[in-house]
Amino acid sequence: MIHKRIIRGLIRKEFVQIFRDPKMIVAIFFVPIVQLTMFGLALTSEVKNIEMVIVSKPSAIAREVQTRAVASRWFKQVHHIDGTNVSDPTALLTTYKAEAVLVAPEQGFEYALERQNKPIQLLINATNAQRAQQVNAYISQILARVAASHGYRLGEQPRLVLDTRILFNPQMSTAAFMVPALLVMTSFIILMIVGSMAITKEKEMGTMEKLISSPASTADILLGKVLPYFFIGIGVVMLMLSIGVLGFGIAYRGTVWQFALNGIALAACALSVATLISTIANTQQQAMMGGVLILLPAILLSGVFFPVANIPEGFRWLCYLNPLMYACTNFRNIILKGGDYSFFWQYFSILLGMALVLAATAYKNFKAKLN
Repeated sequence: MIHKRIIRGLIRKEFVQIFRDPKMIVAIFFVPIVQLTMFGLALTSEVKNIEMVIVSKPSAIAREVQTRAVASRWFKQVHHIDGTNVSDPTALLTTYKAEAVLVAPEQGFEYALERQNKPIQLLINATNAQRAQQVNAYISQILARVAASHGYRLGEQPRLVLDTRILFNPQMSTAAFMVPALLVMTSFIILMIVGSMAITKEKEMGTMEKLISSPASTADILLGKVLPYFFIGIGVVMLMLSIGVLGFGIAYRGTVWQFALNGIALAACALSVATLISTIANTQQQAMMGGVLILLPAILLSGVFFPVANIPEGFRWLCYLNPLMYACTNFRNIILKGGDYSFFWQYFSILLGMALVLAATAYKNFKAKLN
């Protein structure tokens, strides 16, 4: 039997305990803001600040390639190297003076484009293979545009002209892709770690025995401990969405009720896991270590940083047991794509089912421990 008056008293006590602890406030509200700012502004997957040197005799095409490269803001000019007086282009890479070197034949770019039998060489530092591929694509694109503006055509066969349209993230913004993922990751981390530590703190301080001997039932104690963090978790999710929309200019295309439902299911999963951890751990340190052991594989197998399709098939099945994967994918569907209803209900139903199973297991274990 659930006693509303007892639950209200436990919730009030928990909120007082939370807001009188400065460290708890920092962990709940300050950490997600810092993480979102770091990933949105500093940590980006876009390739920038490429140090490129053009080795060629002075020519209009060489100057225009250099000008367009710098104007694109992908490249930065290496001022202390004169590209017209470089004897060994490879040495620029080996000595880390440049990341990419575009080498024209001795006769210049114009001669190579007219005859098309003289190769234009591109040397790239590929210690970071993914970055090297993007550098190659950038330079090839710039060179093709410059050649076309001067009336040259790269290659003997006519090129296929594509009318490319980028949907859902036209600006190719890393922030638009990362904010939904950070929203899931940060809220799950905070709720799981803080929630599990809050329950184990009662054990550590010896107040859990007082709660057990009180008239409160198991459901009263569990709801009184968990509900404050559930409301805080929803608040953190909404706070991070507001920062993403107002601070980073992300175009929110979904509906509020879809976002709220997905956030509720995510918070329920996180707090259920926190309760499970607290039934095993006896101290706050043990609860934190248990949370870390769960978080590392959960984040890596969630699609937060790289697609699930890239994970080897032998481990990919673990992703489909991971609530973070469904929450992250659905938040991206809601925020960036407008929340396709069939997709939303499919992923929300799975996430809600996981939340119910985890909550039932957590309640059973919590009740067994109290008894």
